[in-house]
Amino acid sequence: MSGPSRAQWTELYSETVDSDACLMPTDPLPFVDEIETKLSEESCERVLEAAAGEGRNTQRLASVVSEYHACDISADALQTCKRRAGHQATIREADIRSLPYTSPFDATLLLDALTHFRDVELALRELQRVTATDGYVIFNMPIDGDDAATSGELIADYGPVCEYEYRNDSYSTTYMFISNYGQFCELLSSLQLSIDCVSSWEWRDPPHPEYRNNTHDHKNLLLYARVTDARGN
Repeated sequence: MSGPSRAQWTELYSETVDSDACLMPTDPLPFVDEIETKLSEESCERVLEAAAGEGRNTQRLASVVSEYHACDISADALQTCKRRAGHQATIREADIRSLPYTSPFDATLLLDALTHFRDVELALRELQRVTATDGYVIFNMPIDGDDAATSGELIADYGPVCEYEYRNDSYSTTYMFISNYGQFCELLSSLQLSIDCVSSWEWRDPPHPEYRNNTHDHKNLLLYARVTDARGN
């Protein structure tokens, strides 16, 4: 996430912190059940959710993991996250570009957030750094067919990923897509991440009045990448 994007998201969250409304939907993402099953199957006891936002997924996953950590750059979003997760999660303000954790996690999660980071490689590299060898980096990203491509403007195609921009009267929002799956897998391999399994998901979200005006359809891949060499641990 670049400087302008970082400032934008902290501003967006600050606009809703004193109201009953939330920036994001309240219900967890539709694939959280699948992630919960994977964490259980792999006996993941220590888990980090980066860019947790208001905790729409934290409130569910923290209840089934013995040591659950969540972080975000927005102190305002984390107020809501703390209310939802209660004492089930250890929550702190932190930037995914420089995560302050020293002990490795069995799994790290970045849910519905990597798409808003222009530097996809940096975010994944940092998650890999704090994940134990044979642990999992779990994340989702949009692919062709997601509404952000049809309602936004293509800014650049970088090979493995491409960048779209969605604009309304107040904000311009970045959406990074997987544009070439083979090249994306090569990028992951260069980061010592190996795809273990992938699932495809489609769902509909209501408008986010602050930055997304209309009901919109998502089409994403959910990727489970195993760490083959946790050099930072």
